[in-house]
Amino acid sequence: MSFNSKIKGLSAFFGASATAAAAIVAFSLPNIALAQEGSAGALLEEIVTTARKKSSAEAVQDVPVAVTAFGAAQLDALFVKKIEDLSYTMPNVQLESVGTFPGVQNFSIRGQGINSSIPSVDPTVGVFVDGLFMGTTYGVVIDTFDLETVEVLRGPQGLLFGRNVTGGAVVLRNARPDGESAVRVRLGATDEDQVNLAASIEGALVEDVLAAKMVVYYDDDEGYFGNTNPSAPNPAPHPFQPFYANAADGSNVGALRTRMFRPTLVWTPDDSTDVSIIIEHGETEGDGASWSNVTAQRGGAVDDFSTTSDETGFTNIEWTSGVLEANIGDVGSGTLTNILGSRRVKADSAADIDGTDLPIFAAPGFTDQKQFSNELRWAGTFSDNWEATLGAYYFQQDITYREARYIWLPPPIGPAPFGVNLQRALGGDMDAKNFGVFWNNDFHVGDRVTLTAGLRYTDERKSAQIITGGCSDNAGFNCSFLDLDGDWNNVTPKLGVQFRMTDDAQLYAFWTKGYRSGGFNFRNAKPTVIPPGPTLEEENNTVEIGLKADMLDGRVRLNIAAFQNKVDDMQRELNVPDPDVIVLQGTINAGDVTIQGVELDFVGLITDTFSINASYGWQDGEYDSVNPAFASFLGAELPRLAPTNYSVGLSWDIPAGSNMFNLMVNHSYRESHPYDDANLQFFDDQRRTNASINWFSADDTWNVSLYGKNLEDEANWGNLTSIAGLWVAGPMKKGRVLGLEVNYRR
Repeated sequence: MSFNSKIKGLSAFFGASATAAAAIVAFSLPNIALAQEGSAGALLEEIVTTARKKSSAEAVQDVPVAVTAFGAAQLDALFVKKIEDLSYTMPNVQLESVGTFPGVQNFSIRGQGINSSIPSVDPTVGVFVDGLFMGTTYGVVIDTFDLETVEVLRGPQGLLFGRNVTGGAVVLRNARPDGESAVRVRLGATDEDQVNLAASIEGALVEDVLAAKMVVYYDDDEGYFGNTNPSAPNPAPHPFQPFYANAADGSNVGALRTRMFRPTLVWTPDDSTDVSIIIEHGETEGDGASWSNVTAQRGGAVDDFSTTSDETGFTNIEWTSGVLEANIGDVGSGTLTNILGSRRVKADSAADIDGTDLPIFAAPGFTDQKQFSNELRWAGTFSDNWEATLGAYYFQQDITYREARYIWLPPPIGPAPFGVNLQRALGGDMDAKNFGVFWNNDFHVGDRVTLTAGLRYTDERKSAQIITGGCSDNAGFNCSFLDLDGDWNNVTPKLGVQFRMTDDAQLYAFWTKGYRSGGFNFRNAKPTVIPPGPTLEEENNTVEIGLKADMLDGRVRLNIAAFQNKVDDMQRELNVPDPDVIVLQGTINAGDVTIQGVELDFVGLITDTFSINASYGWQDGEYDSVNPAFASFLGAELPRLAPTNYSVGLSWDIPAGSNMFNLMVNHSYRESHPYDDANLQFFDDQRRTNASINWFSADDTWNVSLYGKNLEDEANWGNLTSIAGLWVAGPMKKGRVLGLEVNYRR
């Protein structure tokens, strides 16, 4: 086993468990500090949130909404490398990638999420980076190095965040330079040949006026998954050979290499003004997603984490984003904020979707997405007991998508002696424009009661040109295009009440709405079966009640939330086996749905050096009515909605002279639930056991960590796709990983 492999495995192994344990401890016990940074104390720091867009940040425990927040120290302690690593640490939250192509999110919160890699499908869980909304699901499984905070808001956020976030919001903020000189270097490696190097340097360019930071990031993953293809000659000419590398027996597949740099400037001409400029550019290249024959794996015919795929595919993702944020204080009795942002993502990837050693189904996809947005808002007070946030938001994006499908139908499905090769071209172009205005108010009635009332109006327009079904010109995409348009507008109100029982405990309740505009289907393979759109808009009425309490002088924290979502005209992304196109996909309005659930988070500091944490989520979703046009495609259960999920962990600081060791262990569980709307394919029960052993130097300059992720070596997939109804294939996710990581800060 190579050194790179050993290092990579160690780092991954301890990272996941640390992630879950640390995360819950971190947001649960913010008022308790231990003696030394980087240990359990780092997990107990106070975390603040900017999710309510007020003039100043608020402590997470003070806000009347179900939100989990992680600071930089918690993310480091938990070995969170990508947002997906947080998937098992919060109740009723799944931050999963779909896996069809690398880097595509299918995040789900409280049973509301998408189930597709179609770029024209709007996410139900919005991802916001430095105030910039990620308009497409491509390139959104983001690395967390040098993030200042991660905030996960559960439930619809249609008032302040607007666009289509009916499930919730993931709000990320990169760390800004503060003018102090600082250097950080992180080096990690695992037992599966993955090496990671990240570094940041910051300081003052003009003392007290202009600060700068540069972040660089490099990750080299040589491929986790084994290939057991005997490399026998293909029984028929392979139509996609020019675009694929042949997979060989014994080789590793799934290799990816990522490079990124992010310069930041912060200008503070006076005490009430700051302007930040953040630019990020990165690229990922390597193999395509590693698909395997799931039916064979579950039957024991193929080893877990291996494939017999005859081709490795390819991936090439490139992105550039820019954010200009200006905050001007003392504007009336508040702060004026403007966030101007743009982003472009180009993703070119291909995979052997059938996951076998035969050229049954190969598919490349190309996405080019450009977006621009601007938010202008004011937050302040109109009187001693009246706080307000009001503003306007504009967003536009253009998406180009092209997908080719190369299908070989062997005998007896196709004619003897070699079967038949089929080609299909799918895709389209879409532009969208969104405009919204919002106003939120908090009225303080005495010292204990706050009433909330807010309103947002949104107007969204989309136009699309979509390839009609049956086009067979993969090379030039000289196909017939169908012109489609849609226009949606909606009002999303919020009414709430917050009662502070004590300084450390509150009860809250609110009613709000979320909405998701209609959309189009770029995979318009059979328009007579699944129309290309536009779909109707989706509306979500939510009621939530909650308790947040710190007890025993802040040594125990208990947070409880209960919710009910009534969703009208829920949009679903069908995934239907089909002999002509292998899998038929599209977006429909499935019907009206009720989702309800309960969430609990607990953290207890047993001694000054030992803490325990636990979380539990229960949710239930069912159709109140079903669209009769698609009833045959729908099962009784909603996809990506796990009925129960929980996490239990501990963190223990062990002094060693002037240094310190820390042990973290966490175990999480997610109950089996369907992947597809027809309930034909189910994700297995999932268990995650993670652990880490961490050493911190006396001055906190150095820390070394040995970690493990998925210690039980659980097999899991990003999705489960039926190959023409004959077997099930899916893109694999990693099993057990052990890793070693070294951090230096000064």
